[in-house]
Amino acid sequence: MDLVVYGGLCRAGAERKLAYRLLALALEREAGLGELPAIEREAGGKPFFPGFPQLQFNLSHSRGAAVCALHHLPVGVDVERLRQPPRRLAGDLEAEAFFRLWTAKEATVKRTGQGIAALLELREPDGRCRLLEGFLPGWVVTVCPTEPGPVRTVRMDESDESII
Repeated sequence: MDLVVYGGLCRAGAERKLAYRLLALALEREAGLGELPAIEREAGGKPFFPGFPQLQFNLSHSRGAAVCALHHLPVGVDVERLRQPPRRLAGDLEAEAFFRLWTAKEATVKRTGQGIAALLELREPDGRCRLLEGFLPGWVVTVCPTEPGPVRTVRMDESDESII
């Protein structure tokens, strides 16, 4: 299975619901599963399907957007709305540079299952991380695969009938 990232925009407060709807849709379209399998979490919080170890996924949502990455190898994904970053974290970085770095670091940590606490300790993101330029305009989306390769994107919005 090729690495695929589904993403979409939604109204504020519906991001988590959209993330799981995107996951269900990706599983249906990419793996032929008619319903969302049981999900458990590793010690660091990384979600997984105990009944389908060949399917690896990761979810992220932020301020009106959600993304879901699906692959046969561990994967991390992060989305952040482009906005003024917290000065204590960003230092002298401009907003876009900060969120490019932040999403790459978060996608790295999520792929490895270390837990979000490791995010502040991580100096550099994994070099395999890929910024999905223009995928969701106004948001920064980064995916971190286990191995380099193509990334296919599918954009859906909350209003799209196919994800209801």
